[in-house]
Amino acid sequence: MGNRLRTYTLMYLDGTLNSYGMIFFSKERWFSLILLLISMLDCRLGAGGLAAVLLTNIIAHILGFSKQKIRSGIYGFNAIFVGIGLMYKFYTNNSFLILFVFSVIMAFMFTIWLESLFSKHSLPILTLPFVFTLFVVDLSVKTFTKIETIGLFDRFTVVLANQMEVPWYPVAHAMDRVPLPSIFYYYFKTLASVFFTDSLLVGIIITIALIFHSRIKSTVAFLGFFFAFFTSKLLGVDIQELTRNLAGVNYIFWGMAIGSFFIIPNSFSYLLVIVLTPALFLFYASIENLIAGLGLSSYTLPFSLLSILVLFILKQRSLSRFFIFPYIQYFNPEKTVYKYVNYMERFSQESLFKLQLPFLGEWQVSQGYDGGITHLGAWGKALDFVITDEQGSTCLGRCAEKEDFYCFNKPVMAPADGYVYMIGNITEDNEIGDVNTRKNWGNSIVINHLNGLYTQISHLKKDSFKVRIGDYVTRGTVLAACGNSGRSSEPHLHFQVQLSPEIGAQTHAYPIGYFFEKGKEKPLLHIGKVPEEKSTIYNIQPSLMAHKAFDNKPGRAMSVTYDDEPYSWYIATDEYNKTYIHCRKSRATAYMENDGTMLYFTDFEGKKSSPLYLFYRSCFKLLLSNEREIPVSDNIPLTKEHPKGTRWFQDLLAPFVIFTQICYRSVLIETDNIHYPEKMVYRSLLETKSFNIKLHRRISVITVNHHQIKINTKNHTLCIDWV
Repeated sequence: MGNRLRTYTLMYLDGTLNSYGMIFFSKERWFSLILLLISMLDCRLGAGGLAAVLLTNIIAHILGFSKQKIRSGIYGFNAIFVGIGLMYKFYTNNSFLILFVFSVIMAFMFTIWLESLFSKHSLPILTLPFVFTLFVVDLSVKTFTKIETIGLFDRFTVVLANQMEVPWYPVAHAMDRVPLPSIFYYYFKTLASVFFTDSLLVGIIITIALIFHSRIKSTVAFLGFFFAFFTSKLLGVDIQELTRNLAGVNYIFWGMAIGSFFIIPNSFSYLLVIVLTPALFLFYASIENLIAGLGLSSYTLPFSLLSILVLFILKQRSLSRFFIFPYIQYFNPEKTVYKYVNYMERFSQESLFKLQLPFLGEWQVSQGYDGGITHLGAWGKALDFVITDEQGSTCLGRCAEKEDFYCFNKPVMAPADGYVYMIGNITEDNEIGDVNTRKNWGNSIVINHLNGLYTQISHLKKDSFKVRIGDYVTRGTVLAACGNSGRSSEPHLHFQVQLSPEIGAQTHAYPIGYFFEKGKEKPLLHIGKVPEEKSTIYNIQPSLMAHKAFDNKPGRAMSVTYDDEPYSWYIATDEYNKTYIHCRKSRATAYMENDGTMLYFTDFEGKKSSPLYLFYRSCFKLLLSNEREIPVSDNIPLTKEHPKGTRWFQDLLAPFVIFTQICYRSVLIETDNIHYPEKMVYRSLLETKSFNIKLHRRISVITVNHHQIKINTKNHTLCIDWV
């Protein structure tokens, strides 16, 4: 009973706070609390908004609607406007209380109905429930003789006199007569009008809180108002209209919605806000003129309609260009930008399906893409491989027989998991110097990798196949042996990726997931690249111990000690089948991938002080191989590691340029056995750069064995034991 009460209390508390934050597209608790407190400066109006959101959440809970949505504030933020709006427009009496309750219920019904309709197109409902509810109230209230409307004269006499009796009224209005440039004066007044107040101080407090919450959001909010302000002046509209009935709020909400929330902030989203602000002005003017005769105000309807229209149009595109929708909504524009930029840097060119080289040991690329011999035109994106000795020769002795060539009869392996789709095994192997031009591909195998990709391996040795059509093969399965069949003057291996299953189909450019290129002193690591002609390459042999140590199977638990303080972690998957580690005590989550060759993290949510963040930062990207001194580099997103003094400046410029980088580098520095190690030691370096100037470095030493991962830094020690 106690746990249930605590759960419900937290749900209503979160739902209430998030409802206030959602007004400004935020989920920051401190920001939401400031908005709640500001709304209560006029106790009567504030109480109406608070009562409306609580009633809405209670109704949603009783009727069995999503607890997650209740907590998120999605159902409640329109109710705040309804509650404050009703208290602003009418005197309080018993009849009004009935109207209030049913208006809140109506707003909730509009919310559910519109959400259901718009979700089919992945569109937001914004403030439409609030506007529609007040339309219904305004059109019907003249029928109700016991509902007393607060007239303009009463507002400046009776209501104002009551407000002035409140002890904090002089403080709230202390800055009303402070001389300010007109654009700032009306901007602050417009922000204050969000809560139906005209206090200049309230607008200033919201502005300051909004700046601390998000530099990007505060910039585009002012940008939308700025162009509305000058459009008003150019068209000869009374500027004071912007502070009445939420008129100017349309432009502030417009700037935030399009410039920083529904579209990833960039120069194009800013330009869209600027270019279409006059269109929003036309929307407002036309709607006002259309409904003026009915005694209605458009409130925030113009902003909602234009925003939904723009988003609907952008969603009809076949290619997302210029205006990019966020894959995950973080309710923080800076975080959205930094994570998007980092994702594009790290994964935009990465293939989701990682192929390996189809052989063992070191082979040379004898002919690469568009090689000019046989890799031409639509069949140009293919690779030929041979084995060479230190002198660059492909054979031993007189080189007169097939068997004299190093690659002849060597095993050929599956480059990835899949089904054997087709086998051609009817062509005899050529003698050296002979070429079979009638059966160009010779003996070949095609594997269907079940994701629209096929691989073809050709010039195989006749009758060397170890698999049959229909067999399921895993990466590394021996398929056949290298031969000299078809259009092949000497033994070699032909490899290509294609998008259809026929032998000899047109080729498709596709990178190899990971491979080493033989270098003068040490091998060069290549990730997601096509091998170059004349390079000598070989597969990376994963370390079984390292792979097991960083195994990310869901359900796995870890006992953690961080500076002698105990923690517990567990591995799970989310609804998108993404694997993550969760720390119960610190409530932090780190998303990771282990593909057998590389361990890398894709995201982190939580506090920087969490021990899980140290694990994330130290092991951001590790090569799970026994090969020492192979550097692995990457960039960590700018969500946790901003250098002091540059954060706000970088935030302001983030939609246009990222001048700060958090560079990551890891290397295996020690193993106790190069072939079957029992202990491996990595060193990782985190280096912060701003304007390409190195600011500071953080070094971590990661010691891995069969049962434990230990991370040592200058100030902390983290031990992870598998349960």
